[in-house]
Amino acid sequence: MRASDMTSQYVESAAELIEQADKLGVRSQLLFRGQDCNQPLLPKIARDKPTRNTVDLERKMLSELRRRAARSPSALAGDDWDALVVAQHFGMATRLLDWTTNPLVALWFASADLRPQDGFVFMLKVAEDMVLDRSKVTDPFTIGSTKVFKPAINNDRLLAQAGWFTAHPYSKKSRKFVDLHKNAALPQKVLMKGVRGKDKNRHLITLDRVGINQVALFPGLEGTCRYVDWLFRHHA
Repeated sequence: MRASDMTSQYVESAAELIEQADKLGVRSQLLFRGQDCNQPLLPKIARDKPTRNTVDLERKMLSELRRRAARSPSALAGDDWDALVVAQHFGMATRLLDWTTNPLVALWFASADLRPQDGFVFMLKVAEDMVLDRSKVTDPFTIGSTKVFKPAINNDRLLAQAGWFTAHPYSKKSRKFVDLHKNAALPQKVLMKGVRGKDKNRHLITLDRVGINQVALFPGLEGTCRYVDWLFRHHA
């Protein structure tokens, strides 16, 4: 399916989204991302100022995280890649951008804010040479190109959300972090479908029927509280 077949179209139903994803290739590795707005596909560490080289800052942040989490050493027991995964899923700005292998999870994230503005579901077909080889790149702060990162499942949220990542470098050539939409080095284009603001709650109700909701995606009391809030205030 060409990018022009996807861009500027809207998700009409969860079933349609799965069908269109299948058309991209049943045997291909596909990644999906849901956003509540069409902001650049940049990791959180780079969104405010993409031209800033944050390598030194990121190293200091990760070191400080390890210092403060020393009471629970198992949480950050892996290498720097594993530590970044934990940091990313619990709110720290990193050079990782969240994706999922489940299109319904992406649709949930594109709809969950319930604001009237459109959300978006992004799709990326993963070529073999895009996947990070951790045996060759042990330091996440020295990667030379954007890579797809298949993480070790080291926390419950990552498992629940079928999480993968793209890992983004600061490009010395461009002197900035490069938006995936504008990254000419990627062998595959990022495709996009809109989610109408007026359809968001309808999508959430459908997703809830198949077990995609706050309880499933955010294991623990936080997710349960968020689900009960939605169930009683927005579920129609």
